[in-house]
Amino acid sequence: MPHGGDLLIPTFSKTEPHHIFSTIGAIPKQDLAITDHLIKYRMRQNGEHKISIRAATACGRVGYCYRSGKKWSLIIRNFVLNPSGEYVDGPWNEPDYLGFAIQACNVKSGLGAFSELEYHIPAIGRRTGRIRCDDEAQIWAFRGCKQQILEARKLLLGG
Repeated sequence: MPHGGDLLIPTFSKTEPHHIFSTIGAIPKQDLAITDHLIKYRMRQNGEHKISIRAATACGRVGYCYRSGKKWSLIIRNFVLNPSGEYVDGPWNEPDYLGFAIQACNVKSGLGAFSELEYHIPAIGRRTGRIRCDDEAQIWAFRGCKQQILEARKLLLGG
């Protein structure tokens, strides 16, 4: 996604995102707002930064809002989470700290300038006892004036 927008992650309760990595210092406090039911990450930093959210508190919907010229855009990914599922993705330096279903990466470096959103589905095989997992997701995209986009954002993401 274009660099410089706002990522919104609705949650069931107040949730601190886990910092997976930062190549140039920490994410400034003013760029990461956390309320009782929403994480808002202003993805505009230099360097490379990645945060992650555990499945147990995430609602299964994430949005990205940005401006391009006079138009505003909103991209929403809606997906099914299983709060009891075994999510095996975790920080490289903490391989036993599991349960993360959503990740957001902010890049403005020699790699380019972009924002990235990932979501994961529960693991199958080995000790999970599961032989399959269905991945169900939708992507919705909206473009319009600022007021229209902010109304859609509030309705669909709460923020």
